[in-house]
Amino acid sequence: MPQDRIIAPFSQWEPAISAEDVFRASVNFMFLSTDGRGSLYWVEQRPEEKGRCVLIMRTPAGVVRELVPPPFSARSRVMEYGGKPYVAGHGRIVFCNFVDQRLYVMPLNETSGPRPLTPERSADGRLMKFMQPEISPDGRWLVAAYEIENSGAEPTNAVCVIDLDCEGIQEPCILVSGADFYKSPTFSPDGRSLAWLEWNHPFMPWDSTFLKTAPFSEGQIDSAAIQTVAGSDSVAVNDFVYSPAGDLRFVMDIKDSSPDLPENYFNLYEWRNGVVCQLTSETREISQLTQDAGKTIAIVFDNGVPGLAWIDAATGSLSNVATSFAAVTKPVLLADGIATIGTPSDSPSQIAIIDRHGKVEVVRQAAEADLHPENVSSAQLVSFPTEDGGTCYGYYYPPKNRRYQAPKGELPPVRVLVHGGPTAMTRAGFSRENTFWTSQGYAIFDVNYRGSTGFGRTYRDALLGQWGVLEINDVRDGLKYLRQKGLIGDHAVVSGGSAGGYTVQRLLTHFPDMFAAGASHFGIGNLVTLQNLTHKFESRYLEGLLGGPMTTHRQVFEDRSPIKHLDNLKSPMIIFQGSEDRVVPPENSREMALILARKNILHEYHEYRGEGHGFRQRENLVDSLTREAVFFRKILQSSTTPQQPQASQSAQSAGYT
Repeated sequence: MPQDRIIAPFSQWEPAISAEDVFRASVNFMFLSTDGRGSLYWVEQRPEEKGRCVLIMRTPAGVVRELVPPPFSARSRVMEYGGKPYVAGHGRIVFCNFVDQRLYVMPLNETSGPRPLTPERSADGRLMKFMQPEISPDGRWLVAAYEIENSGAEPTNAVCVIDLDCEGIQEPCILVSGADFYKSPTFSPDGRSLAWLEWNHPFMPWDSTFLKTAPFSEGQIDSAAIQTVAGSDSVAVNDFVYSPAGDLRFVMDIKDSSPDLPENYFNLYEWRNGVVCQLTSETREISQLTQDAGKTIAIVFDNGVPGLAWIDAATGSLSNVATSFAAVTKPVLLADGIATIGTPSDSPSQIAIIDRHGKVEVVRQAAEADLHPENVSSAQLVSFPTEDGGTCYGYYYPPKNRRYQAPKGELPPVRVLVHGGPTAMTRAGFSRENTFWTSQGYAIFDVNYRGSTGFGRTYRDALLGQWGVLEINDVRDGLKYLRQKGLIGDHAVVSGGSAGGYTVQRLLTHFPDMFAAGASHFGIGNLVTLQNLTHKFESRYLEGLLGGPMTTHRQVFEDRSPIKHLDNLKSPMIIFQGSEDRVVPPENSREMALILARKNILHEYHEYRGEGHGFRQRENLVDSLTREAVFFRKILQSSTTPQQPQASQSAQSAGYT
């Protein structure tokens, strides 16, 4: 410990890393996979290239190279959020390009660039989108989750097929349609069957999904022979794989099961000879299955904390894989070990290979590990009681900076983080952005409120009908618990994006004395506006979260809208929005900023041209982080009411590449 530490209040600490360095030479890893021949593939989303998504390959010999040159960007817009945008196999890679949403194909052993596989538009002029492409075992056929836009109406979703043996550009043929949504089309090992997940309004895929299968031959399925493997209005099938024998293995949970029963959690099942058999009986969540040569490995969430585990399908037993990672994502099986995207507690995320002896080889790191360990705060898992007798979870990061020491007895301000979704979760692990905040004197409280995933069906479903009520009470109870434990002081700020931005606004208007200030990133102020403008995938989401459709529950929509309660607002608010956001359209944030200005309520508004739902361009990430930090510091350091900041629109422009 340095002997010359500066004794200063937490509010006067200077960060150990600048906002510019938070996003310098950093990437986000996504969609790790293998071609079954030892090569690894993944996508790197690069803020320094204006959010371009770059396909990367690592050969069995350890050579890493970029596959897709600029200006191509491998990213899908199916259901707006997209999914895995590529597939590698049989000596080629097929990917969906973000700008035009066309499929492109490129041989892996040639220097020629990508060539289009699908046309710019359908024969009748409509935009086509693709996600989760899959190549048949014989290399001839490609299937994908497919979305085609309809003028003035919701898009049509389906499963499509393309003949890879045909030269030139071709429009896909629809294999399966009729349901509202489709995802994860997958061939059986012999290529004679196809399985997929589908679901319908008003459900979301974590509420109700159906796993279906049908015989596949010569680019067609036998529609008369489609079978439902599992699923109902009360059953959610989350993930599936084929066993080497061709049996379907999948994870599912069942609504209204007791929290003490395995049915309340995503457990592993197998469909064999037309009969569903339960393979595991865990009271923790199994997800992100990978199957190869008789071995099954998955991510297992224990009270929301993810880890790797082998699954013995014969006995139903799980064997945890010991790692030093605070968080991991879907594993990939290799001949000599496991590949995964792992996040340590003290350094950036990695593409890592863990061999059978537990030795870790770092293939790629998301950013340089250039921070002193004494500047890095590690997450502490917190479980706390709620006022209504429940239990809730979160991660606490104490302030930490090797140059500073707070005066004796002073407790830190806390920056509360509210994850989006709201049916999603937050995970522990190193984050440069978190270090930016904790090294300037903030504690961080990252909340997995009830409604979050990773804790079982009862916990996830607790938010149904209660959005805007339950999660804000959970945040309140978490702050109360941390103060009782002497971990935080009286001053708190709150920040969140998307659904988390809604909760920020709801907290500020429902508990007006709880926070000194709040930051809403592409958040929701008016639920009526959102319902009228949102996209197909989430067009019925609010029905579950608010207890019914707006036609019969309009008063609930209005009562839970923060924009209707601005007379209660006492705390300043800073709002960030992307101009091209199709999930939470900018009209929502603009409406909030306009009313705040009319009411002369302290606020700032910053809109970034060319950004969508979640910022991806480095200059905008740096700008929004800097503005939020300055805004919060000015509020916390001021002993009098600050001058009214001017509402403004950021000058950043430029679209995606």
